Amino acid sequence: MGNTHSYSGSKSIFASKLARTLALTLALAVAAQAKSGMQAPAGTPAENEPLKLLISVEQQSVTAPLPVRLTLHVHNSGREPLWLYRRVRDRARPREVRVSEETANMTTGGSTLAVRLEPVESQSPSQTTEPAEGKVLESVGLPHPRLFRLGPDEDAEERAVIQISPATAASGDGKKRPLWGRYRLSVTYGAEYSNAEEIARNLRVKVWRGEVTSNVVEMELRPTPADAPGSVAGTVVGSDGRARRDVIVSLSDQQERLVAQVLTDPEGRFSFTGLSFGLYWVTARLDSSTTDTTVFRHAELTPDQPAGTIELVMLPKEIYEPKAILHKPVLFRLTDSADRPLDKVNLQVTWSNGSVLDNVTGQTIEDGTVTLDLIPGRNFATLKRRGCPKDEKRVDVTQGDGIDDFKLALDCAGR
Repeated sequence: MGNTHSYSGSKSIFASKLARTLALTLALAVAAQAKSGMQAPAGTPAENEPLKLLISVEQQSVTAPLPVRLTLHVHNSGREPLWLYRRVRDRARPREVRVSEETANMTTGGSTLAVRLEPVESQSPSQTTEPAEGKVLESVGLPHPRLFRLGPDEDAEERAVIQISPATAASGDGKKRPLWGRYRLSVTYGAEYSNAEEIARNLRVKVWRGEVTSNVVEMELRPTPADAPGSVAGTVVGSDGRARRDVIVSLSDQQERLVAQVLTDPEGRFSFTGLSFGLYWVTARLDSSTTDTTVFRHAELTPDQPAGTIELVMLPKEIYEPKAILHKPVLFRLTDSADRPLDKVNLQVTWSNGSVLDNVTGQTIEDGTVTLDLIPGRNFATLKRRGCPKDEKRVDVTQGDGIDDFKLALDCAGR
């Protein structure tokens, strides 16, 4: 399986305009936060942080249970390239990765998003019983994390789907009532890696880590309309017929756009309510699995049949293709015997377990770096560069989240 996709930012005629827009928007955001009482988290001051963040929403008004579709616009205002991890996850969500017993070490890390949501019209502490919440939804299928390079004055975008719950307040009868209306939305984008210092020392590159807070966007949250009585419910069971708990169940519309997501309860049950009529896809997968476990079915809701019931059976899958195995971003830096970076080195990395063969290729850029998505375990890299003898290296990619790194030397006297 080749991997030649580039996720680096693009430098264009819009770069300087976006940089000015980001600077102005961030300044206004700081003022708005001070006025509204929303405080940025402690950490590096925004004016000293090379990574700038601006958010936008697809729609200014969202009706429950539909999510907020958010775009993160990042800009590198610094003087050196930054490496960023693509597939942002909810900061509050615990991570669980299965690691084999013989694994001596592993890495952790990645990028996260913390959502802050506050009503525009303030409520007294006695009125508000529970604050509003925003949660970043997970990938519907097997995740595909990436590492990409953002050069100086370059821009990039990443999209996230946010499930929203409005604040609640106590009513006269003591019951909780949701507070619909105008809200202020902002996010804190962060990244951390267990081996960040090792990467900086070995490769002499900057994998960005830290926190940066976005601007504030106002939007309207509306209740589920009365004419949306549809629902989809069911259970997830294993091949033995036993209920499976904490399985990620995703609901997508006919265009396969993610609508909502839940975890199954101890009895393997899940449910989605407040749905309009139409076709929906229901997908389940194990969060901690390093192979593709997804199963899916569809349900069509009509006025005659407004409620759909589904049972999802998670059967063991035979894995024959590398795309069904979780890959890990790996950053390489190629140098010559004098420790000078080598560009235009072609890497071909192979992995095999006897039944699956993975073949990934890439080429280094001017600073000698290249990122490839590899399967954790024993890999073999073939290095080729015009005018240099071919070389082969063994590359043992560690288990776990985050990224891995390797510095490889190629005897290349005829640079």
